[in-house]
Amino acid sequence: MNTPETRPEQRPLFMSATECNAWLATLPASQPAQAQAQCIRQLNLLNRQAMDANERLAILETLRSMVLQLQIEAARRFAHRPLPLSATEREAFDASRSLWLALFSGYLCCLDGTEGDAKPTQRALATLADALLDTYRAGHTPTAEQWRQAHTLYTVAERAGFTAHEVVDPRAGKHATTVRNAYVELLLVQAASPYELPARQLLWASRWARRWSGKVTISAERPGKEGQICPLCLDLGSAEPASFKRCDGVRVRWLDTSELRASLKKRTHLLEQGAAPATLQLGEDCQQPACGLLLRQVYQRWCKGGATRGQERHAVDGRCELVGGMEAVHYYLSGRKPFRQPGHASDDTLRRERDEIATFGRIAPIHEENFTREQGYQIDEWRVVEEWQLKDESAAGIHVTHATSNIAARVGHGQLVGIRLQGSQAMQIGVMRWANIGNDDQIHAGILVTPGRPEPVAIRSTDADTAREPYRQAFLLPAVAALNCAASVILPTGWYKLGRILDIAGGNCRQIRLLQLASHGMDFDQAGYEVLS
Repeated sequence: MNTPETRPEQRPLFMSATECNAWLATLPASQPAQAQAQCIRQLNLLNRQAMDANERLAILETLRSMVLQLQIEAARRFAHRPLPLSATEREAFDASRSLWLALFSGYLCCLDGTEGDAKPTQRALATLADALLDTYRAGHTPTAEQWRQAHTLYTVAERAGFTAHEVVDPRAGKHATTVRNAYVELLLVQAASPYELPARQLLWASRWARRWSGKVTISAERPGKEGQICPLCLDLGSAEPASFKRCDGVRVRWLDTSELRASLKKRTHLLEQGAAPATLQLGEDCQQPACGLLLRQVYQRWCKGGATRGQERHAVDGRCELVGGMEAVHYYLSGRKPFRQPGHASDDTLRRERDEIATFGRIAPIHEENFTREQGYQIDEWRVVEEWQLKDESAAGIHVTHATSNIAARVGHGQLVGIRLQGSQAMQIGVMRWANIGNDDQIHAGILVTPGRPEPVAIRSTDADTAREPYRQAFLLPAVAALNCAASVILPTGWYKLGRILDIAGGNCRQIRLLQLASHGMDFDQAGYEVLS
């Protein structure tokens, strides 16, 4: 494959591993962004130099541990933020991408002079896997060129016969790894539907993909029998990741996940029996029930044909209105009335309402577009209604897009949103299942529509330590027998506690007790409840 062109007109500050090690000692440890910028510059200069491939590889190995540390710190500034990224977040993401690219290009420079050595290819694929993970965490989409590079690197190793040669890599832990393992890792992370995973779970899935990549083999022959679920397959000549759509041609490769499938099933069973995640090598930071849920999800996505859909999607050409955030959705579902504490009204409001009842026999609705100033909210922080383009829909959800260039509100995974489809007067509540920025510079989002007509209410806890707290916005959702959905309440995030009793104002009941947690999002909790009065 092509390696970067060398231009020796300006030399880096080191030309040997010893000099590089001395230079690393001068980096400002307390200023990771500055250290990252210096690494980018020196790596780019190094990549332009003609030098012995083994010496270059030794330098890159010396640099690599520092690069990995700096990239972990850099990701804190852009990972799992609402989209589109702010200027400072985008700057951090761009710098991170530049450093990954510089390190990746360095390993490509080693390929021509290290024939038969698996290490440069394994390192290049491992670097690409790390770069793709940061791309998912930033809510962006890998480019076609990145997938083409991954397939080309594996093809080179396959032709040279060293895809299974063992390589020591501290990144992979105490066990040796291979070119195939690094390649499988990046394929599995993409197949895990990374945009649907919360921050912590995406890191778990990435770690599991790295740890268990050795349980997957790659072959030119389809594993299993025809008629069974199609395994993950890919075309080495394409610019696409692996998928469960059947490919044809001489460059098609199949991922045999039978050993991985057995391992996942065993771990899932043991978790259900009460085993601790750490004892199953899932990670010290893994906690139940989230760990078991994720394990079942990746089992489906890696071994059983991908994510299942309850209803088929079909393409549509239309628009919808979308507003995000608990307060904003409550405002529009309340008939564009500002939220006030129940039982509270100013003298002016009471006087106006008495006059309207005397004159019209009712209180006229008021649409206060500037109500956020009264409440102390910042309108650019909580959301405004915007028009999005519908791409496809099913009975349970929709896929929408919006250009990043003229979007006024940021959106993110797990966010509560209000949706009004074109031609409809009613607004529904939905949850943003995933969101990313495609290579078309459009924000793509999948929204799960919550069944039932939401009822905006005010809630207050009866707990002794919170009894004096003000009411907060919430929504009651009715039971939908046809979909086997129980009645639930949508609460501000952090409000859920099993058995907690809530006072309700504005609804058809006065008091409820919280039951099981149904879902948890970026800005809300959803729980079942029973009516007390």
